[in-house]
Amino acid sequence: MKQKSKVVKNYIFNTSYQLLAIIVPLITTPYISRTLGADGIGINSYTYSIVSYFVIFSVLGTATYGNKQIGILQENPVGRSRKFWDILTLRVLISGGALVLYTLYVILFAKYKSIAFIQIFYLFAALCDTAWFFQGMEDFRRVAVRNYAIKLLNVAAIFIFIHSREDLWKYVLMLAGLTFLGNLSIIPYLKKYLVNVRPYKPQPFTDFGVIVQLFIPAMALQMYEMLDKTMIGVITQDAAQNGYYEQSNKIVKMALILVTAINTVLLPKSSKAFAEGKIDEMNDYLYKSYRFVWFLGIPLMCGIIGTASVLVPVFFGDGYEPVITVLSIMSLLFVPIALNSTSSAQFFISTGRQNIYTRYVLYGGAVNVALNAVLIPKLMANGAAVASVAGEIVIMAFMLIYMGKNKHISVPKVFALSAKYLVAGAVMLASLMLVAPQLPLRVWSLCALIVGGAAIYFAVLLIEKEYFVFEGIKFALKFIKNKGKTDNGK
Repeated sequence: MKQKSKVVKNYIFNTSYQLLAIIVPLITTPYISRTLGADGIGINSYTYSIVSYFVIFSVLGTATYGNKQIGILQENPVGRSRKFWDILTLRVLISGGALVLYTLYVILFAKYKSIAFIQIFYLFAALCDTAWFFQGMEDFRRVAVRNYAIKLLNVAAIFIFIHSREDLWKYVLMLAGLTFLGNLSIIPYLKKYLVNVRPYKPQPFTDFGVIVQLFIPAMALQMYEMLDKTMIGVITQDAAQNGYYEQSNKIVKMALILVTAINTVLLPKSSKAFAEGKIDEMNDYLYKSYRFVWFLGIPLMCGIIGTASVLVPVFFGDGYEPVITVLSIMSLLFVPIALNSTSSAQFFISTGRQNIYTRYVLYGGAVNVALNAVLIPKLMANGAAVASVAGEIVIMAFMLIYMGKNKHISVPKVFALSAKYLVAGAVMLASLMLVAPQLPLRVWSLCALIVGGAAIYFAVLLIEKEYFVFEGIKFALKFIKNKGKTDNGK
């Protein structure tokens, strides 16, 4: 019972932070977009993409490895303390090297040198990051409270200190500096778990090979995400183009949390089912997840395309008109990214096929980079958006073909699950495209389009007697019925 309670608490902490990660940008993005403009947003996006490469290499695979090893050594104070110092020493050595290289880059090559120099705080933050240790000890509360505090301080600082385009340096310093201070803030709590192991000489390179193996897939995914912004900045030499892409990406990433959240819940179940040889049960989880992806991914895609002409000027303000097209293209990412997230978490990772998954991510990344080189010079941010969609579709195709070829799933069945949602999404999109141009650019117009679009989508699904809608209605009726019995019992 105690263990179950702990799992529930950790789930609540993580879920609440995910919700906060959605809510905060909804509050701050309209203000920042208007205050800093597309150029300011683009400069931050570009310089952050560069420092991110150095952060990726400074972290290596130590976070994942550390989380796993500390979890294994939870009940061994001496063992976990030694492992902590081993991993921290390796992190300090690698981060120190990354700091030197990044400083040389800023001095010799960096565009927007002053902003690039401020971004160095992200490397200091990586150097002193110990969240992996607390996660390994299943002390999620400590990390969650830190994250809450940083998010709320960010919101407060934005409205207090950021008032004009000249405040870009303050904005970057606030984001990078608070990340650094947040990591420092939890270090004092380490003494609760660490014991004196002197004399002990850290052995940072003992498991270096394993750490590198964990690093490769993480590096592939993160670099894949950052390359678009870097290539836009290098090829176009136009900060505003990066701003358009960044704002579109921000909207898509916020909404994607809603679609991919189910994988966090079902990953342990899929792993357990596979370990116990219950392949049919694991496949059942997979198909339910794919259905959920279509159920939410299609209306999000159609909804953003249908409301973009109102959403962009209302949410971001004047000067972001090109975002309408970029966002419409990037909304096509909802389905492939969500399908890929489901396949990777509930099949490739849960069955120990991470290397195959990494290979497919690299294939998609190669397509993305090649198309960026061809399309960005002609189409600017729109070209990068097209390249991103193509890259994700390539990853999706490779993963589904592999799973279908090896008889793990039926690919036609995966796509057949989408039929009712495609019909409902098409009706919703057509309705929004007809109504949106007639409405004024006001907050109430955007709210009306969102509510109206959702109502149309679910109305069509009701007519089609769709699975999730009817299951939801049954659950609600059962809950009301049981609550009524409980109240009468009182």
